[in-house]
Amino acid sequence: MIKRIIVSETDRIGDVILSLPVFKSLKKWDKSIYTAALISPYTKELFKNFKYVDDIIEYTNYDKNTFHNMRIQIKAGNFDTALILHPDYKVVKLIKKSEIPRIISYGWKWYQFLYTDTVIQHRSKNEKHQIEYNIDLLKALGVDIIDTNIILTPSIDDLKFIKKLLKEKKLNNKKLIGIHPGSGKSSNNLPVEKYAKLISLLKNKFPKYEIVITHSSKDKAIIQKLITLSSKKIYLMPENLTLGNLIALISQMKLFISNSTGPLHIASALRIPTIGFYSPVFVHSPTRWGPYWGKRLIIKPPVDCPEKWHCKYDKCKYYNCFDKIEFKELIEFINKLKY
Repeated sequence: MIKRIIVSETDRIGDVILSLPVFKSLKKWDKSIYTAALISPYTKELFKNFKYVDDIIEYTNYDKNTFHNMRIQIKAGNFDTALILHPDYKVVKLIKKSEIPRIISYGWKWYQFLYTDTVIQHRSKNEKHQIEYNIDLLKALGVDIIDTNIILTPSIDDLKFIKKLLKEKKLNNKKLIGIHPGSGKSSNNLPVEKYAKLISLLKNKFPKYEIVITHSSKDKAIIQKLITLSSKKIYLMPENLTLGNLIALISQMKLFISNSTGPLHIASALRIPTIGFYSPVFVHSPTRWGPYWGKRLIIKPPVDCPEKWHCKYDKCKYYNCFDKIEFKELIEFINKLKY
């Protein structure tokens, strides 16, 4: 019987959001279970108003000293079970050295001999959503009450900060469309030139909406190019917003448009309608990685991509397939929202 469980998801923002139903389902199944999340520090703010996690343990790429400190912290938690959603050798080694009796993850890793329980999953086939793959690991533990209905809620302080920011930019009481043109660079994405054309189209079709651009410090080149290309008024948000700030900002939008990114999943979990541009490469399939909640539109280049693992870019006969994307379906989707 599970009494104290540590759930590890040390990957990026979107992956952590798609892990949240695991924690909720555990608590719905047995509210007495003590749950801890082992996560990267920059995703911590996703749990601010999330009542299904009792403790947060921050995972960092460790040296000898940080490994020792994290091991002591995890061991002190007296966990009887560890569930690893994102297998990584260093994470598995850390948990093994923390002397947790039961370690569960999915198979096909060379270090799976370190697990006590291996669940065979063929995730690379993209047969279902990432949330469903995560939930299947819970079923292996006997958890039979599943609740995937996750709604993010911004904190009061973050919401207060964002409302002040929007007022300073004279955007309070305005209808906002959020666009996040950057990406984690894990796949080919809609190019900046297409985003500039999209912004012009949106302003022409929906003049009462204001375009708000979210970004991070890693997106400087993209943002500079977008500003140069854009012929319409756009509002650039600060690059140093905290994750909690970003959640609050997106919560104020009527629509959020992005490549396949963490902010797209934030919008989805806030029930903000989303439009996502997805690579046609098989491993990037929206069947597995698309927005899970709320009204959504997925747009992929109209090509039969021959690649399974990586975009070949200019070596592919279809490159750049994103140039083939048209925005007719996108405009129809927005019209149906009837704001």
